[in-house]
Amino acid sequence: MKRRKYLPIFYSIVIILIIFSFHTCQNLKHITSSPSDKWARELYIDKSPYKKTVSMEMNEEDIVILTAKEDRFTKTVLEKDKARIKETEDIIIPDAALNKLVKYQSMEPYIFWTENYELYASKSINGNTYEEKSLILDKVKDFEALSHEDNIYLAVADETGLRYYMIDDKGVHQFGETYAFEEPVCVSAAIDDAGILHTVSIREISPMEKEIIYLNFLKGEWSLKAQKVENFQISNESIGNLEIGLDNDYAYIFYENNVWNKAGQTAKTQYAAVPLNEAYVSEMGFKPFKPLGRESQTDVYISEVRCPDKKQDELMAVFIENHHDETGSGFRILNAYFRDGIISNQLYSTKTLDFIKGINIVKHGEDEALVFLRAAGEFKYDVFFTEIGEEYAAIMEKPTKQDYFIAMANSISPFINGFIIAIIKAFVFIPAILWLVFVEVFEIKKFVRNPKLNYSMAIGLFMIIKLITANSYYTGLSYYMIPNFMQPPFIKYMIMVCISVISYLMAKAWKKSIEYLHVIPEFLLFMLYDLLITVFLYGPYIT
Repeated sequence: MKRRKYLPIFYSIVIILIIFSFHTCQNLKHITSSPSDKWARELYIDKSPYKKTVSMEMNEEDIVILTAKEDRFTKTVLEKDKARIKETEDIIIPDAALNKLVKYQSMEPYIFWTENYELYASKSINGNTYEEKSLILDKVKDFEALSHEDNIYLAVADETGLRYYMIDDKGVHQFGETYAFEEPVCVSAAIDDAGILHTVSIREISPMEKEIIYLNFLKGEWSLKAQKVENFQISNESIGNLEIGLDNDYAYIFYENNVWNKAGQTAKTQYAAVPLNEAYVSEMGFKPFKPLGRESQTDVYISEVRCPDKKQDELMAVFIENHHDETGSGFRILNAYFRDGIISNQLYSTKTLDFIKGINIVKHGEDEALVFLRAAGEFKYDVFFTEIGEEYAAIMEKPTKQDYFIAMANSISPFINGFIIAIIKAFVFIPAILWLVFVEVFEIKKFVRNPKLNYSMAIGLFMIIKLITANSYYTGLSYYMIPNFMQPPFIKYMIMVCISVISYLMAKAWKKSIEYLHVIPEFLLFMLYDLLITVFLYGPYIT
Protein backbone atom coordinates (compact mmCIF):
# COMPACT_ATOMS: atom_id res chain seq x y z
CA MET A 1 0.00 0.00 0.00
CA LYS A 2 2.78 2.43 0.86
CA ARG A 3 4.45 1.73 -2.48
CA ARG A 4 1.19 2.45 -4.34
CA LYS A 5 0.80 5.68 -2.37
CA TYR A 6 4.04 7.08 -3.74
CA LEU A 7 3.67 5.79 -7.30
CA PRO A 8 2.00 9.01 -8.62
CA ILE A 9 4.92 11.05 -7.30
CA PHE A 10 7.37 8.66 -8.96
CA TYR A 11 5.45 8.81 -12.25
CA SER A 12 5.35 12.63 -12.09
CA ILE A 13 9.11 12.77 -11.63
CA VAL A 14 9.59 10.39 -14.57
CA ILE A 15 7.40 12.59 -16.81
CA ILE A 16 9.34 15.71 -15.83
CA LEU A 17 12.68 13.96 -16.45
CA ILE A 18 11.53 12.73 -19.87
CA ILE A 19 10.48 16.24 -20.93
CA PHE A 20 13.65 17.74 -19.44
CA SER A 21 15.82 15.20 -21.29
CA PHE A 22 13.97 15.87 -24.54
CA HIS A 23 14.60 19.62 -24.31
CA THR A 24 18.22 19.07 -23.30
CA CYS A 25 18.80 16.90 -26.38
CA GLN A 26 17.13 19.48 -28.63
CA ASN A 27 19.20 22.28 -27.09
CA LEU A 28 22.41 20.27 -27.57
CA LYS A 29 21.49 19.67 -31.18
CA HIS A 30 21.05 23.42 -31.70
CA ILE A 31 24.22 24.39 -29.79
CA THR A 32 26.45 21.99 -31.73
CA SER A 33 24.88 22.58 -35.14
CA SER A 34 26.83 24.33 -37.89
CA PRO A 35 25.77 27.68 -39.39
CA SER A 36 26.12 26.24 -42.91
CA ASP A 37 27.32 23.21 -44.84
CA LYS A 38 30.75 24.81 -45.19
CA TRP A 39 31.44 26.47 -41.85
CA ALA A 40 31.34 24.74 -38.46
CA ARG A 41 30.50 26.40 -35.15
CA GLU A 42 33.02 28.72 -33.57
CA LEU A 43 35.64 27.95 -30.92
CA TYR A 44 36.54 30.34 -28.08
CA ILE A 45 40.21 31.37 -28.21
CA ASP A 46 41.03 34.33 -25.97
CA LYS A 47 39.91 37.69 -24.61
CA SER A 48 41.11 41.14 -25.67
CA PRO A 49 40.55 44.65 -24.29
CA TYR A 50 40.79 46.11 -27.81
CA LYS A 51 38.21 46.31 -30.57
CA LYS A 52 40.97 45.70 -33.12
CA THR A 53 41.09 43.19 -35.95
CA VAL A 54 42.82 40.06 -34.69
CA SER A 55 45.84 38.87 -36.66
CA MET A 56 45.85 35.34 -38.07
CA GLU A 57 48.22 33.25 -40.19
CA MET A 58 47.96 29.73 -41.58
CA ASN A 59 50.51 27.20 -42.79
CA GLU A 60 50.42 23.53 -43.72
CA GLU A 61 49.95 22.33 -40.14
CA ASP A 62 48.96 25.19 -37.86
CA ILE A 63 46.86 28.30 -37.51
CA VAL A 64 48.46 31.11 -35.51
CA ILE A 65 46.28 33.78 -33.89
CA LEU A 66 47.83 36.90 -32.34
CA THR A 67 45.73 38.80 -29.80
CA ALA A 68 46.63 42.18 -28.32
CA LYS A 69 46.45 42.73 -24.56
CA GLU A 70 47.12 45.79 -22.38
CA ASP A 71 50.86 45.19 -22.17
CA ARG A 72 51.60 42.19 -24.37
CA PHE A 73 50.58 40.08 -27.33
CA THR A 74 49.32 36.53 -26.89
CA LYS A 75 50.07 33.97 -29.57
CA THR A 76 47.69 31.02 -29.81
CA VAL A 77 48.68 28.09 -32.02
CA LEU A 78 45.91 25.76 -33.16
CA GLU A 79 46.36 22.43 -34.85
CA LYS A 80 44.60 22.73 -38.19
CA ASP A 81 41.38 20.70 -38.54
CA LYS A 82 41.65 19.46 -34.93
CA ALA A 83 39.92 22.28 -33.00
CA ARG A 84 42.72 21.95 -30.47
CA ILE A 85 44.98 24.63 -29.03
CA LYS A 86 48.55 23.32 -29.19
CA GLU A 87 50.18 26.13 -27.27
CA THR A 88 49.62 29.62 -25.93
CA GLU A 89 52.42 32.03 -25.14
CA ASP A 90 52.71 35.67 -24.13
CA ILE A 91 54.94 37.97 -26.16
CA ILE A 92 56.32 40.99 -24.34
CA ILE A 93 58.11 43.42 -26.63
CA PRO A 94 60.47 45.80 -24.80
CA ASP A 95 59.23 49.41 -24.73
CA ALA A 96 56.04 48.60 -26.68
CA ALA A 97 53.27 51.02 -25.62
CA LEU A 98 50.24 48.89 -26.46
CA ASN A 99 47.95 51.31 -24.65
CA LYS A 100 48.41 53.47 -27.79
CA LEU A 101 47.70 50.56 -30.15
CA VAL A 102 45.84 51.37 -33.36
CA LYS A 103 46.45 48.33 -35.56
CA TYR A 104 48.58 45.20 -35.41
CA GLN A 105 49.47 42.32 -37.70
CA SER A 106 51.81 39.36 -37.47
CA MET A 107 53.79 37.94 -40.36
CA GLU A 108 56.27 35.36 -39.08
CA PRO A 109 58.83 36.09 -37.74
CA TYR A 110 57.71 39.75 -37.42
CA ILE A 111 54.99 41.64 -35.61
CA PHE A 112 53.98 45.03 -37.02
CA TRP A 113 51.86 47.56 -35.17
CA THR A 114 51.09 51.26 -34.92
CA GLU A 115 51.19 53.31 -31.73
CA ASN A 116 49.09 56.33 -32.57
CA TYR A 117 50.69 57.30 -35.92
CA GLU A 118 54.04 55.52 -35.53
CA LEU A 119 54.66 52.22 -37.32
CA TYR A 120 56.86 49.73 -35.48
CA ALA A 121 58.25 46.25 -36.10
CA SER A 122 59.77 43.59 -33.90
CA LYS A 123 61.39 40.32 -34.95
CA SER A 124 61.34 37.04 -33.10
CA ILE A 125 64.76 36.05 -31.79
CA ASN A 126 63.89 32.73 -30.24
CA GLY A 127 60.40 31.43 -29.54
CA ASN A 128 58.43 34.11 -27.71
CA THR A 129 61.48 36.36 -27.25
CA TYR A 130 61.38 39.41 -29.51
CA GLU A 131 63.77 42.23 -30.31
CA GLU A 132 63.16 45.73 -29.05
CA LYS A 133 60.70 47.62 -31.18
CA SER A 134 62.15 49.51 -34.14
CA LEU A 135 60.49 52.52 -35.74
CA ILE A 136 59.76 52.10 -39.45
CA LEU A 137 57.92 55.37 -40.12
CA ASP A 138 55.97 58.05 -38.28
CA LYS A 139 52.81 59.90 -39.28
CA VAL A 140 51.35 56.62 -40.58
CA LYS A 141 47.58 56.45 -41.09
CA ASP A 142 47.31 52.80 -42.12
CA PHE A 143 49.34 49.78 -43.19
CA GLU A 144 48.94 46.21 -44.40
CA ALA A 145 51.44 43.35 -44.41
CA LEU A 146 51.44 40.57 -46.99
CA SER A 147 53.92 37.98 -48.18
CA HIS A 148 55.09 36.72 -51.54
CA GLU A 149 57.60 33.94 -51.97
CA ASP A 150 60.24 34.57 -49.27
CA ASN A 151 59.62 38.30 -48.80
CA ILE A 152 57.24 40.36 -46.70
CA TYR A 153 55.78 43.58 -48.09
CA LEU A 154 54.31 46.45 -46.11
CA ALA A 155 51.83 48.73 -47.84
CA VAL A 156 51.95 52.01 -45.90
CA ALA A 157 49.81 55.14 -46.09
CA ASP A 158 51.40 58.19 -44.46
CA GLU A 159 50.69 61.91 -44.73
CA THR A 160 52.74 62.26 -47.95
CA GLY A 161 51.34 59.32 -49.89
CA LEU A 162 51.75 55.59 -50.41
CA ARG A 163 54.90 53.53 -50.16
CA TYR A 164 56.04 49.93 -49.87
CA TYR A 165 58.56 48.45 -47.50
CA MET A 166 60.18 45.11 -48.17
CA ILE A 167 61.40 42.86 -45.40
CA ASP A 168 64.10 40.38 -46.42
CA ASP A 169 67.39 39.06 -45.05
CA LYS A 170 68.71 42.62 -44.90
CA GLY A 171 65.85 43.80 -42.69
CA VAL A 172 63.17 46.44 -43.31
CA HIS A 173 63.80 48.93 -46.12
CA GLN A 174 61.69 51.04 -48.46
CA PHE A 175 61.11 49.47 -51.85
CA GLY A 176 60.67 51.93 -54.71
CA GLU A 177 59.49 55.52 -54.57
CA THR A 178 56.66 57.12 -52.64
CA TYR A 179 53.47 57.66 -54.64
CA ALA A 180 52.27 61.21 -54.01
CA PHE A 181 48.77 61.06 -52.54
CA GLU A 182 48.35 63.57 -49.73
CA GLU A 183 46.67 62.58 -46.47
CA PRO A 184 45.39 59.09 -47.32
CA VAL A 185 43.36 57.55 -44.50
CA CYS A 186 43.32 53.87 -45.54
CA VAL A 187 45.31 51.44 -47.64
CA SER A 188 44.65 47.88 -48.73
CA ALA A 189 46.63 45.52 -50.93
CA ALA A 190 46.45 42.10 -52.57
CA ILE A 191 49.00 40.24 -54.65
CA ASP A 192 48.51 38.22 -57.83
CA ASP A 193 50.42 35.26 -59.26
CA ALA A 194 52.84 37.53 -61.13
CA GLY A 195 53.85 39.33 -57.94
CA ILE A 196 51.96 42.54 -58.79
CA LEU A 197 50.81 44.35 -55.66
CA HIS A 198 47.30 45.67 -56.32
CA THR A 199 46.88 48.66 -54.03
CA VAL A 200 43.93 50.89 -53.19
CA SER A 201 43.79 53.98 -51.02
CA ILE A 202 41.27 56.65 -50.12
CA ARG A 203 41.57 60.22 -48.90
CA GLU A 204 39.31 63.12 -48.01
CA ILE A 205 39.36 66.05 -50.44
CA SER A 206 36.64 67.93 -48.56
CA PRO A 207 33.94 66.98 -46.04
CA MET A 208 31.70 66.08 -48.97
CA GLU A 209 34.27 64.53 -51.34
CA LYS A 210 36.54 61.49 -51.09
CA GLU A 211 39.04 60.31 -53.69
CA ILE A 212 39.79 56.63 -54.25
CA ILE A 213 42.74 55.40 -56.31
CA TYR A 214 43.70 51.95 -57.52
CA LEU A 215 47.34 51.29 -58.42
CA ASN A 216 49.62 48.45 -59.40
CA PHE A 217 53.07 48.15 -57.86
CA LEU A 218 55.70 45.94 -59.50
CA LYS A 219 59.48 45.93 -59.10
CA GLY A 220 59.43 49.26 -57.32
CA GLU A 221 57.30 51.02 -59.95
CA TRP A 222 53.80 52.47 -59.53
CA SER A 223 51.15 52.53 -62.26
CA LEU A 224 47.71 54.10 -61.87
CA LYS A 225 44.85 51.79 -62.83
CA ALA A 226 41.79 53.83 -61.85
CA GLN A 227 40.59 56.71 -59.71
CA LYS A 228 37.27 58.09 -58.60
CA VAL A 229 35.97 61.05 -56.60
CA GLU A 230 32.95 60.05 -54.55
CA ASN A 231 30.39 62.62 -53.37
CA PHE A 232 28.77 62.13 -49.98
CA GLN A 233 25.32 63.23 -48.90
CA ILE A 234 26.29 64.52 -45.47
CA SER A 235 29.56 65.87 -44.15
CA ASN A 236 29.76 63.68 -41.04
CA GLU A 237 30.07 60.44 -42.99
CA SER A 238 33.34 58.72 -42.11
CA ILE A 239 35.09 56.27 -44.40
CA GLY A 240 37.01 53.15 -43.50
CA ASN A 241 37.39 49.41 -43.88
CA LEU A 242 38.91 49.75 -47.34
CA GLU A 243 39.52 46.34 -48.91
CA ILE A 244 40.63 44.85 -52.24
CA GLY A 245 40.23 41.27 -53.44
CA LEU A 246 41.26 39.61 -56.69
CA ASP A 247 39.92 36.87 -58.89
CA ASN A 248 41.00 35.91 -62.41
CA ASP A 249 39.09 38.75 -64.09
CA TYR A 250 38.39 41.54 -61.62
CA ALA A 251 39.76 43.55 -58.75
CA TYR A 252 36.95 44.08 -56.23
CA ILE A 253 37.26 47.27 -54.20
CA PHE A 254 35.16 47.88 -51.09
CA TYR A 255 34.89 50.83 -48.75
CA GLU A 256 32.55 51.60 -45.89
CA ASN A 257 30.57 54.71 -44.94
CA ASN A 258 29.75 55.16 -41.26
CA VAL A 259 27.33 57.69 -39.83
CA TRP A 260 26.52 58.21 -36.16
CA ASN A 261 23.11 59.71 -35.47
CA LYS A 262 20.29 59.48 -32.93
CA ALA A 263 19.40 56.00 -34.19
CA GLY A 264 22.95 54.76 -33.60
CA GLN A 265 25.57 53.73 -36.12
CA THR A 266 24.82 52.92 -39.73
CA ALA A 267 27.36 51.15 -41.92
CA LYS A 268 26.86 50.99 -45.65
CA THR A 269 29.46 49.52 -47.98
CA GLN A 270 30.11 50.50 -51.59
CA TYR A 271 31.98 48.33 -54.07
CA ALA A 272 33.31 48.37 -57.61
CA ALA A 273 34.57 45.57 -59.85
CA VAL A 274 37.50 46.78 -61.98
CA PRO A 275 38.56 44.61 -64.97
CA LEU A 276 42.14 43.39 -64.66
CA ASN A 277 42.72 43.19 -68.41
CA GLU A 278 42.42 46.96 -68.95
CA ALA A 279 45.54 49.09 -68.58
CA TYR A 280 43.57 52.07 -67.27
CA VAL A 281 39.95 52.39 -66.20
CA SER A 282 38.70 55.95 -66.51
CA GLU A 283 35.84 55.54 -64.06
CA MET A 284 35.21 53.12 -61.20
CA GLY A 285 31.48 52.55 -60.87
CA PHE A 286 30.81 52.17 -57.16
CA LYS A 287 27.42 50.90 -56.08
CA PRO A 288 25.86 49.71 -52.81
CA PHE A 289 27.08 46.31 -51.71
CA LYS A 290 24.17 44.15 -50.58
CA PRO A 291 23.78 40.41 -50.02
CA LEU A 292 21.60 38.25 -52.25
CA GLY A 293 17.94 38.61 -51.40
CA ARG A 294 18.35 42.08 -49.88
CA GLU A 295 19.01 44.11 -53.01
CA SER A 296 15.81 46.14 -52.64
CA GLN A 297 16.22 46.88 -48.92
CA THR A 298 17.45 50.28 -47.80
CA ASP A 299 18.43 49.52 -44.19
CA VAL A 300 21.16 46.98 -44.94
CA TYR A 301 24.06 47.22 -42.49
CA ILE A 302 27.25 45.89 -44.13
CA SER A 303 30.58 46.28 -42.37
CA GLU A 304 34.17 45.03 -42.47
CA VAL A 305 34.39 43.27 -45.82
CA ARG A 306 37.49 41.06 -45.71
CA CYS A 307 39.13 39.16 -48.60
CA PRO A 308 42.22 36.92 -48.83
CA ASP A 309 45.31 38.92 -49.78
CA LYS A 310 46.15 36.63 -52.71
CA LYS A 311 44.35 36.21 -56.02
CA GLN A 312 41.65 33.54 -56.12
CA ASP A 313 40.08 31.67 -59.02
CA GLU A 314 36.76 32.65 -57.45
CA LEU A 315 36.95 35.47 -54.94
CA MET A 316 35.49 34.78 -51.52
CA ALA A 317 34.84 37.43 -48.91
CA VAL A 318 33.37 37.64 -45.43
CA PHE A 319 31.52 40.58 -43.92
CA ILE A 320 29.20 41.55 -41.08
CA GLU A 321 25.53 42.12 -41.85
CA ASN A 322 22.57 43.07 -39.73
CA HIS A 323 20.28 40.07 -39.49
CA HIS A 324 16.61 39.92 -38.57
CA ASP A 325 14.16 37.06 -38.87
CA GLU A 326 11.89 34.99 -36.64
CA THR A 327 14.92 33.65 -34.73
CA GLY A 328 15.92 37.11 -33.54
CA SER A 329 17.96 40.11 -34.59
CA GLY A 330 21.62 41.01 -34.36
CA PHE A 331 24.77 40.65 -36.43
CA ARG A 332 26.09 37.66 -38.35
CA ILE A 333 29.06 36.98 -40.59
CA LEU A 334 28.20 36.16 -44.17
CA ASN A 335 30.53 34.39 -46.60
CA ALA A 336 30.03 35.50 -50.21
CA TYR A 337 31.47 34.33 -53.53
CA PHE A 338 31.89 36.50 -56.60
CA ARG A 339 31.72 35.78 -60.30
CA ASP A 340 31.67 38.22 -63.23
CA GLY A 341 31.83 41.17 -60.87
CA ILE A 342 28.81 40.28 -58.71
CA ILE A 343 27.88 37.96 -55.84
CA SER A 344 27.14 34.49 -57.16
CA ASN A 345 26.61 32.61 -53.90
CA GLN A 346 26.52 33.18 -50.15
CA LEU A 347 26.24 31.28 -46.89
CA TYR A 348 26.52 31.99 -43.19
CA SER A 349 29.79 31.59 -41.32
CA THR A 350 28.42 32.15 -37.79
CA LYS A 351 25.22 31.54 -35.83
CA THR A 352 25.70 34.16 -33.14
CA LEU A 353 23.50 37.26 -33.19
CA ASP A 354 25.70 39.22 -30.80
CA PHE A 355 27.70 42.37 -31.52
CA ILE A 356 30.58 41.34 -33.83
CA LYS A 357 33.67 43.32 -34.82
CA GLY A 358 37.26 42.78 -35.93
CA ILE A 359 36.77 39.94 -38.41
CA ASN A 360 39.66 38.46 -40.36
CA ILE A 361 39.93 35.71 -42.98
CA VAL A 362 42.90 33.67 -44.16
CA LYS A 363 43.15 31.16 -46.97
CA HIS A 364 45.92 28.60 -47.51
CA GLY A 365 45.36 26.36 -50.50
CA GLU A 366 41.85 25.00 -50.09
CA ASP A 367 41.78 25.70 -46.36
CA GLU A 368 39.98 28.75 -44.95
CA ALA A 369 39.80 30.09 -41.41
CA LEU A 370 37.92 32.96 -39.80
CA VAL A 371 38.47 34.87 -36.58
CA PHE A 372 36.28 37.57 -35.03
CA LEU A 373 35.54 39.49 -31.85
CA ARG A 374 32.32 39.27 -29.87
CA ALA A 375 31.37 41.77 -27.18
CA ALA A 376 31.96 40.26 -23.73
CA GLY A 377 31.01 43.17 -21.46
CA GLU A 378 33.19 45.39 -19.29
CA PHE A 379 34.73 46.81 -22.48
CA LYS A 380 36.31 43.48 -23.36
CA TYR A 381 35.93 41.23 -26.38
CA ASP A 382 35.99 37.46 -26.75
CA VAL A 383 38.05 36.10 -29.63
CA PHE A 384 36.36 33.30 -31.57
CA PHE A 385 37.65 31.14 -34.39
CA THR A 386 36.16 28.80 -36.97
CA GLU A 387 37.35 27.03 -40.08
CA ILE A 388 36.07 24.85 -42.88
CA GLY A 389 36.60 21.12 -43.27
CA GLU A 390 34.71 17.95 -42.39
CA GLU A 391 37.20 16.92 -39.71
CA TYR A 392 36.88 20.20 -37.81
CA ALA A 393 33.08 20.14 -38.18
CA ALA A 394 32.88 16.57 -36.85
CA ILE A 395 34.87 17.57 -33.77
CA MET A 396 32.82 20.71 -33.11
CA GLU A 397 29.56 18.76 -33.42
CA LYS A 398 30.50 16.73 -30.35
CA PRO A 399 29.10 18.34 -27.17
CA THR A 400 31.47 19.52 -24.47
CA LYS A 401 30.80 19.64 -20.72
CA GLN A 402 29.96 23.32 -21.04
CA ASP A 403 27.51 22.51 -23.85
CA TYR A 404 25.69 20.08 -21.55
CA PHE A 405 25.49 22.66 -18.76
CA ILE A 406 24.12 25.30 -21.14
CA ALA A 407 21.63 22.86 -22.66
CA MET A 408 20.34 21.80 -19.23
CA ALA A 409 20.16 25.39 -17.99
CA ASN A 410 18.10 26.38 -21.03
CA SER A 411 15.76 23.45 -20.35
CA ILE A 412 14.84 24.67 -16.87
CA SER A 413 13.05 27.88 -17.92
CA PRO A 414 9.86 26.13 -19.18
CA PHE A 415 9.38 24.57 -15.74
CA ILE A 416 9.82 27.90 -13.98
CA ASN A 417 7.43 29.77 -16.26
CA GLY A 418 5.12 26.80 -16.80
CA PHE A 419 3.05 27.19 -13.65
CA ILE A 420 2.08 30.78 -14.45
CA ILE A 421 1.25 29.93 -18.06
CA ALA A 422 -0.78 26.89 -16.94
CA ILE A 423 -2.90 29.06 -14.62
CA ILE A 424 -3.63 31.45 -17.49
CA LYS A 425 -4.50 28.58 -19.87
CA ALA A 426 -6.80 27.01 -17.23
CA PHE A 427 -9.42 29.74 -17.73
CA VAL A 428 -10.17 28.29 -21.17
CA PHE A 429 -11.56 25.15 -19.53
CA ILE A 430 -13.82 26.80 -16.94
CA PRO A 431 -16.95 25.35 -18.68
CA ALA A 432 -15.75 21.80 -17.86
CA ILE A 433 -15.24 22.76 -14.20
CA LEU A 434 -18.61 24.54 -14.08
CA TRP A 435 -20.26 21.36 -15.33
CA LEU A 436 -19.00 19.41 -12.31
CA VAL A 437 -19.97 22.24 -9.95
CA PHE A 438 -23.44 22.43 -11.57
CA VAL A 439 -23.99 18.69 -11.04
CA GLU A 440 -22.96 18.91 -7.38
CA VAL A 441 -24.95 22.07 -6.57
CA PHE A 442 -28.17 20.98 -8.22
CA GLU A 443 -27.67 17.31 -7.30
CA ILE A 444 -28.51 15.91 -10.71
CA LYS A 445 -29.12 12.31 -9.64
CA LYS A 446 -28.16 10.68 -12.93
CA PHE A 447 -24.63 12.01 -12.62
CA VAL A 448 -24.31 12.17 -8.81
CA ARG A 449 -25.10 8.44 -8.58
CA ASN A 450 -22.74 7.66 -11.47
CA PRO A 451 -19.44 9.53 -10.81
CA LYS A 452 -17.73 7.77 -13.73
CA LEU A 453 -20.32 9.15 -16.15
CA ASN A 454 -20.00 12.59 -14.57
CA TYR A 455 -16.19 12.41 -14.82
CA SER A 456 -16.39 11.22 -18.44
CA MET A 457 -18.70 14.10 -19.35
CA ALA A 458 -16.27 16.62 -17.85
CA ILE A 459 -13.31 15.08 -19.69
CA GLY A 460 -15.30 14.96 -22.92
CA LEU A 461 -16.18 18.63 -22.56
CA PHE A 462 -12.51 19.38 -21.78
CA MET A 463 -11.34 17.55 -24.93
CA ILE A 464 -13.94 19.27 -27.13
CA ILE A 465 -12.79 22.69 -25.88
CA LYS A 466 -9.15 21.67 -26.29
CA LEU A 467 -9.61 20.55 -29.90
CA ILE A 468 -11.83 23.48 -30.90
CA THR A 469 -9.42 26.00 -29.41
CA ALA A 470 -6.29 24.19 -30.62
CA ASN A 471 -4.92 27.20 -32.48
CA SER A 472 -5.50 29.64 -29.64
CA TYR A 473 -4.39 26.99 -27.14
CA TYR A 474 -0.95 27.09 -28.75
CA THR A 475 -0.90 30.86 -29.22
CA GLY A 476 2.57 32.32 -28.88
CA LEU A 477 4.44 29.33 -30.26
CA SER A 478 7.33 30.07 -32.59
CA TYR A 479 6.98 27.14 -34.98
CA TYR A 480 10.40 27.69 -36.52
CA MET A 481 11.86 26.61 -33.15
CA ILE A 482 9.82 23.43 -32.86
CA PRO A 483 11.51 20.22 -34.11
CA ASN A 484 10.38 19.33 -37.61
CA PHE A 485 8.76 16.04 -36.57
CA MET A 486 6.42 17.94 -34.19
CA GLN A 487 5.21 20.51 -36.71
CA PRO A 488 2.68 18.64 -38.94
CA PRO A 489 -0.95 19.28 -37.81
CA PHE A 490 -1.67 15.55 -37.47
CA ILE A 491 1.31 15.10 -35.13
CA LYS A 492 0.23 18.17 -33.15
CA TYR A 493 -3.23 16.68 -32.53
CA MET A 494 -1.73 13.29 -31.73
CA ILE A 495 0.50 14.90 -29.10
CA MET A 496 -2.54 16.69 -27.64
CA VAL A 497 -4.46 13.42 -27.31
CA CYS A 498 -1.46 11.54 -25.89
CA ILE A 499 -0.94 14.26 -23.27
CA SER A 500 -4.59 13.93 -22.24
CA VAL A 501 -4.29 10.12 -22.01
CA ILE A 502 -1.20 10.42 -19.79
CA SER A 503 -2.99 13.02 -17.65
CA TYR A 504 -6.00 10.71 -17.30
CA LEU A 505 -3.78 7.84 -16.16
CA MET A 506 -1.98 10.09 -13.67
CA ALA A 507 -5.28 11.25 -12.18
CA LYS A 508 -6.34 7.60 -11.83
CA ALA A 509 -3.02 6.79 -10.15
CA TRP A 510 -3.65 9.51 -7.58
CA LYS A 511 -7.18 8.21 -7.01
CA LYS A 512 -5.81 4.75 -6.25
CA SER A 513 -3.29 6.17 -3.79
CA ILE A 514 -5.92 8.22 -1.93
CA GLU A 515 -8.74 6.39 -0.14
CA TYR A 516 -11.48 8.74 -1.27
CA LEU A 517 -10.98 11.28 -4.02
CA HIS A 518 -14.00 13.30 -5.10
CA VAL A 519 -14.70 13.65 -8.80
CA ILE A 520 -13.96 17.40 -8.83
CA PRO A 521 -10.41 17.15 -7.36
CA GLU A 522 -9.80 14.16 -9.64
CA PHE A 523 -10.75 16.22 -12.66
CA LEU A 524 -8.67 19.15 -11.44
CA LEU A 525 -5.68 16.80 -11.18
CA PHE A 526 -6.32 15.61 -14.74
CA MET A 527 -6.55 19.20 -15.99
CA LEU A 528 -3.45 20.25 -14.04
CA TYR A 529 -1.35 17.44 -15.53
CA ASP A 530 -2.66 18.15 -19.03
CA LEU A 531 -1.84 21.84 -18.78
CA LEU A 532 1.55 21.40 -17.12
CA ILE A 533 2.76 18.65 -19.48
CA THR A 534 1.69 20.76 -22.45
CA VAL A 535 3.39 23.88 -21.13
CA PHE A 536 6.53 22.01 -20.12
CA LEU A 537 6.74 20.36 -23.53
CA TYR A 538 6.12 23.51 -25.57
CA GLY A 539 7.54 26.05 -23.10
CA PRO A 540 10.88 26.63 -24.91
CA TYR A 541 9.00 27.48 -28.09
CA ILE A 542 6.77 30.17 -26.56
CA THR A 543 7.89 33.70 -27.40
